[in-house]
Amino acid sequence: MFACNAHGAEICRFAGHTDYSGRVEVTTIDQRAADGTDTVDVLGVFQGKPWPFVHIRYLMEELSRWRSGQLQDVAVNTRYLVDGHIVRQLWDDYTADVHGMTAYRLEGSPAQIQQKHPGFIRHWDPATFGEPWLQDFRSAHPDRRRDLDLPLSSMRPDIRVPLALAFYWSRWPPSGAQAVDVFLPGFKKDKTADLTVQPDGPSGDGWHQWQITVRYPGLSTTQPSTATAQVSTDSHLLQLAGRVFARNLVGHGEIAQQGCTEH
Repeated sequence: MFACNAHGAEICRFAGHTDYSGRVEVTTIDQRAADGTDTVDVLGVFQGKPWPFVHIRYLMEELSRWRSGQLQDVAVNTRYLVDGHIVRQLWDDYTADVHGMTAYRLEGSPAQIQQKHPGFIRHWDPATFGEPWLQDFRSAHPDRRRDLDLPLSSMRPDIRVPLALAFYWSRWPPSGAQAVDVFLPGFKKDKTADLTVQPDGPSGDGWHQWQITVRYPGLSTTQPSTATAQVSTDSHLLQLAGRVFARNLVGHGEIAQQGCTEH
């Protein structure tokens, strides 16, 4: 979200809960390369019960690379399971170039992946979630997906992506209210969201709090969706809480840091 000097390699773990008996676990890995490039790897697991006797499991990894605070590329792996059965799995990779964000995707049944991308089939099993996959993805000749591209006209130099924004860039909030553009990987329309970040009340003992307001066509236009972030004075995210309004639905969740280790 904002220019900063990152720490060295660091791993932070978070856990929380949501509506629908949901449980959330997130791991963030931040690494600084010798050339000054920051890599932010965020892995999230959500388990919930939106209907009686129906259990869903949603896995998402967002792997982004930044140089001087500007997005260089982002790769996303999402997996959706209902009662242990795979509903959908896909892998996307976006690279910033003179045209904007150029997209590639790999998806399909095991038979389709075995036929078209045999070097990638070992990543199909959901048990492999969290293992390195990007090198095999790029070697597997993924499908070029122009419908997922983000055109240059929609990109600002300081554009962010959702999970890196929530769990990494939120650690260095601005001195006052600020607008933030967010790229939504995988969306075929309405590919960006507009956020406003501003101070939220007085600071506590060793922390301060910020509120984020989200504007997006898929959300309610009369009831704004919001989130709050508590950040320690040494720039560590302590807690996130959010409430989302979409049509007649409301969702709420909270997640708190369980600890960080530096290497």
